[in-house]
Amino acid sequence: MNDEADKLSFATVVQALGALEWTLVRIVFNVRARTAVGFRQYLANAGIDTPESIIKSPKWFGAFRRAPSVANHRDGLGGPLRDRLIALRFDEDVVRDAMEGLEKDVLELCLDVQSAVAHELRRDLQAVGVHVAASILDSGKWRDVFVREQGELPPGAASIMRDGTDSSIFRAVEGSKEATIRRCGASGQRVAPYSD
Repeated sequence: MNDEADKLSFATVVQALGALEWTLVRIVFNVRARTAVGFRQYLANAGIDTPESIIKSPKWFGAFRRAPSVANHRDGLGGPLRDRLIALRFDEDVVRDAMEGLEKDVLELCLDVQSAVAHELRRDLQAVGVHVAASILDSGKWRDVFVREQGELPPGAASIMRDGTDSSIFRAVEGSKEATIRRCGASGQRVAPYSD
């Protein structure tokens, strides 16, 4: 491959990662908002008010204000990403296989974010003196959320969950990408992107 083809191939991969990044960030924000709003409504139905100091805090304001939108697509949340990859001329069979694996990983990420948000909101409520009864934590709707063995969130997802601010999911990839660009630019030789 010549340098121009390498640059074009690398740019295509970066675009694909950018599409994945955008999709994952939106998903994490959505899960965060829907979990916070759902837990608040459940507490309200049990006669427990969420204090305004929590609702209007910088940490939770975005989650309670509204859920960020993710494009509605006939093929679900992965649809826009799938369309983008195919538009970038990735082989459709390769995209389909990759999306199947990705969807499983995204489901795990969503469940981890849901559990993390519920635990974090419960801690913040208790810190201001709002007791969340065990009967609520053990309810059919929330039991699985609170007892789930939660995996470690990627740094970017943990930042979104903790602070409610837009953050990159792929910090490690971005660092590797920048290093790869520097190496390619300096040497003019092909370097496998994202290698350890």
